[in-house]
Amino acid sequence: MEKVHIYIDGPNLLGAVSDLRKKRLWIDPILLSGYLVDTTHQSLNRVFYAETPYPQNLHSPETFRSQQSFFGKIYSHIQDQRLVHIRGNYRVNTMTVPSFIVSQLKPEIRTLIESISWKKPTEKGGDVGLAVQLVRDAFQGEFDRAILVTADQDFAPAVNIVVSEAKKKMSVAYVHNSYRNAVALRNRCSETEFIQITRKMIEQCVLE
Repeated sequence: MEKVHIYIDGPNLLGAVSDLRKKRLWIDPILLSGYLVDTTHQSLNRVFYAETPYPQNLHSPETFRSQQSFFGKIYSHIQDQRLVHIRGNYRVNTMTVPSFIVSQLKPEIRTLIESISWKKPTEKGGDVGLAVQLVRDAFQGEFDRAILVTADQDFAPAVNIVVSEAKKKMSVAYVHNSYRNAVALRNRCSETEFIQITRKMIEQCVLE
């Protein structure tokens, strides 16, 4: 049997699902993983899921509670070690109106606009942690095949290292829609197999 690890870029997956369904949905990563392996010759060994908890004071209460509910629902997967949760952290940036816009304003309102600022939380490290885990596991012989769930072309270097340097088999699974279709990633990873995540798969994996 071919031993398989699955690596899920949570924000990329959920963004693609939300684009497809036109609303925010959470997906059970273990159920989805079950659709990505062929049990006639593959065995699913472990799933790695990258998703960073939202800062409570920087998102709406509804958004924060929604994600917390999701983590609560997948907690049993983490406890029985079928799922490894990889998390980054949020950095809060202070944003201002760009200077090229301010410079075009009338002097009487320029000072007012220059004084405007707001906080923007930016997630850092989750995707990097997932890529590092993928490459590390490849070189340590933890799997025969890795399935990466993302359409983000930033993962292309890690995918190519796994295939060309670690000599492991790679598949990339993605949700196809008009906004996210993994074209850039497919173009940069010619030796990698690609799997399209269908609407039917998604419907079977939505967490209520």
